[in-house]
Amino acid sequence: MQPQILVPYDFGPASAKALCWANDLQRSLGGLPVHVIHVLNPTPVIATDRVVPALSEDEIAPVRAALREVVEELGIVATTEVLLAASPATGILDAAVRLKADLIVMGTHGRGGLRRVALGSVAEFVVRQARCPVVTLRAQAADENSARAA
Repeated sequence: MQPQILVPYDFGPASAKALCWANDLQRSLGGLPVHVIHVLNPTPVIATDRVVPALSEDEIAPVRAALREVVEELGIVATTEVLLAASPATGILDAAVRLKADLIVMGTHGRGGLRRVALGSVAEFVVRQARCPVVTLRAQAADENSARAA
């Protein structure tokens, strides 16, 4: 079995853990490259006195380069792609269908209660709506604390 594994990456510790986990799985199966995506919202923001324009290619290019750099530093055989979507969850689900993903591996912040209601949960939405299995991994508390301190 050589599954197509999709890894949404948000540059946080939980995403890094998910990427490494997906890479280990793919290596053990002798499979195809992992697909690593980052979703950006290109929608213009309308303020009271002005409109902030959608993202330009000059603004997207550094994110694309940073994503490739993360994958290369970890020594992972993967394709990378920066996607534009109104919400990260729908961007992830659309990519999964387009890439014919057999598995989505993603990090989760593990927010619960009021924080999840206020901020939403991309991972929860993806788990509920995906056409393929989804594995979620939470960063260790020590990883999250060190990321906040940085």
